[in-house]
Amino acid sequence: MRSKPEKSLIKDGLNEAALGRRNFIKLGLTGAALSCINSGCENKTSTDPPDRTEQVFELTDGHTLYDDFDGHGNLQTYNNQNLAEPGRLSSKLWDTSQGIEVVRSPGATELLTVVNEDGQPYPGPKRLLWVGAQNGRCYTENGSFVVQKGVVYGSARIVPAGGNGWVLRLTSSLPGLMGCFLAHPRDIAFADMKTLSADVMVPSTSTAKDFYAALDYHTTIPEQPPGKSWFTDIGIRRYASGDVYAFAQSCNVNAGYRSYLHLEQAKMDTWYNLRQDVITRKDDPSLKDNEFRIDYYVNGILRGSEIPEDAELLLDPKRTGWGPNRLLIIYAEKAEGESIGFFDNVRAAYNNRVI
Repeated sequence: MRSKPEKSLIKDGLNEAALGRRNFIKLGLTGAALSCINSGCENKTSTDPPDRTEQVFELTDGHTLYDDFDGHGNLQTYNNQNLAEPGRLSSKLWDTSQGIEVVRSPGATELLTVVNEDGQPYPGPKRLLWVGAQNGRCYTENGSFVVQKGVVYGSARIVPAGGNGWVLRLTSSLPGLMGCFLAHPRDIAFADMKTLSADVMVPSTSTAKDFYAALDYHTTIPEQPPGKSWFTDIGIRRYASGDVYAFAQSCNVNAGYRSYLHLEQAKMDTWYNLRQDVITRKDDPSLKDNEFRIDYYVNGILRGSEIPEDAELLLDPKRTGWGPNRLLIIYAEKAEGESIGFFDNVRAAYNNRVI
């Protein structure tokens, strides 16, 4: 069921948040341009990039894997190779600041493996068993214990899972926004945005009281003095009260307008697939030529929608400034503790090379 957006002036600290975004990004994030591959090739089976005069780029549909941090993502059709690199942020795909690293998924352990009830490796059709893969000691926040090879330590039903292998970890102890850009390519017109999605988790090890981890579309509007940010987020937020929600927001700092949606109640230490789609008239004939809609999904279920009041302006690249960009972010209201967010399996539109 769709949530109904409500207009509101920005009064609860998000005004400072939004006003600070542009300055933060300007000062805290690098401006590295997307790397270009310029040498030549003869045919599609070649491992060399196509010649500059022959290369053609296509924009994928937006449901394509951008980076899973395990080496899959941004498959290049000229050589059938991924630009993504396992266990690290590829400089061809990401533009980052400090506080960002690729780490082992907090839901994974090297001492345990998953098999089904017939003793076969995952995936299995029924019950899953956690079985000791080798003898050793497993260390947790509550202490350590000995793991014995072949011993069953737990079981579970098969359910959709989030992070596996390597994941992106964002941390910050400062107030405001910190994050990284999807830089392949860096900016895409709203009409071509399509989809941005990722698995997101906020861990209970975070000590910040009020913060969130989110997927962010972000631009500036010079046409509207003072030419500050317009953005839309979907994320997981922990409030100072201790409540946790999947939320979405759309904000125009120039106009002091914001829509804010509670999409559903959420939990710490739980992976959620979050997604925001940009829908234009070519996707939905009920929309006008000069407007677009943002649909917000949690675990594949439509939870809310918003038609920005400045949609006509945002659809025209000549009327917007910096951006629109796509980011993975964490944001904290105050400098009290550490904010942590995990991201995995990022999917987004990108330029794919074809000959």
